[in-house]
Amino acid sequence: MLLATAMFVLVVACGITEIGSGTYPDVGEQEGIASPSRPVCCVLAMEYPPGYDWTADGWNGEVKCSLTVFADGVPKIRIPVGDGYEVSAELDMNRIIDGNLYTFYSKGGQTVMKCNGRPLFRYEADEVLVDMAVRGDDVYTLAHRRSEGGFALRRNGEIRLERLSGETFGGFWDDGDCLCFAFVQPVALPDRMEYRHYIAYDSKAVSVSGNEAIDKVWDIMSYNGTPCILASLKLTGETCILNDGRTRVIEIPKPATMLSGRLFPADSLLGVECMYLYPDGVCESGIWVNGSEYMRFEAGCSIQSLEYKDGRAYCILDPDQGEDIIFNSGDMEPMPDGYFCVNERAMTVHDGGLYVGLSSESGGYPLVWHEGKKDTLRFNGCISSISFTVPEGNQSSQVRMRD
Repeated sequence: MLLATAMFVLVVACGITEIGSGTYPDVGEQEGIASPSRPVCCVLAMEYPPGYDWTADGWNGEVKCSLTVFADGVPKIRIPVGDGYEVSAELDMNRIIDGNLYTFYSKGGQTVMKCNGRPLFRYEADEVLVDMAVRGDDVYTLAHRRSEGGFALRRNGEIRLERLSGETFGGFWDDGDCLCFAFVQPVALPDRMEYRHYIAYDSKAVSVSGNEAIDKVWDIMSYNGTPCILASLKLTGETCILNDGRTRVIEIPKPATMLSGRLFPADSLLGVECMYLYPDGVCESGIWVNGSEYMRFEAGCSIQSLEYKDGRAYCILDPDQGEDIIFNSGDMEPMPDGYFCVNERAMTVHDGGLYVGLSSESGGYPLVWHEGKKDTLRFNGCISSISFTVPEGNQSSQVRMRD
């Protein structure tokens, strides 16, 4: 990763502040990384005062801290965190999209979305962000209600689709020109509770036909406009993909049983990530692409994060014992001693190379791992996510991974 040496200058509400001067702007309206001439590696970090033990904080924002965006190793955006700024310390509530920092804050019956510190919209609700997408000038959010249950799809804060009960299967994906997500909704019948499944295509909910042979639905997504269901069957216990009247068995090892499973886009194909349990209590995980086994990981390893590009899979593996493992398209490498990924977005693939944002368990400086090389970011805190911002016209048209 190219580590630039020049300092960026930020325009903020209180004047012009040079990052690196040791000052923290009190107000956060700042510029993003707009229209780069080349791909830029963007790291989103939670930055704490020097010497503070952030690992004991639990990301609760108990001390003065900031969200900082590093562009190719140089701090570009810094926004203070806290209730007074309406910026959440919850890592999953903040995202980098196209070089801009989006913050989602919810408390006291109010939810506020900001971009680079500038309020975009607010509405009355307490919600937890599941996923978000930006299309032109429109910001789409998918969020669960914090306490009452249910969820809402919104465009610029206005409800497009809402359910007062039920939950989503992960976040968004793109199917053609449609922004999609799947959900399940319970319906109380006189003699039982029935669970109905749907895919939302650009806010229009379409029922996914039920099947009496299904015992449990693990995940749902659409593929070239066709709904696909990952499910276990009642009679055989087999795990299958059901789509367009066809059944394709995912052959997990016998006599193991499914613990969890999800679908993911695998270039122009469909992938499955599974975790399964043997009768002796041993767990394994594996990846299947187009119904065929791609990789089976050793006992005790669960998949923390996964990305698939150009026929290759990349993962962070979390074993029962010992350090996490970086799976780099077939190569296994132990994670540097004492380092970990704080969430699944701290990993990305760009131009055939894997980038992993690593945070220190003992308070050391975070690292960006790339093909075995480790670049140090000299601040006290953790890396929340890592992504690339590319010049306009170079964005991939592939279906993107769900959160």
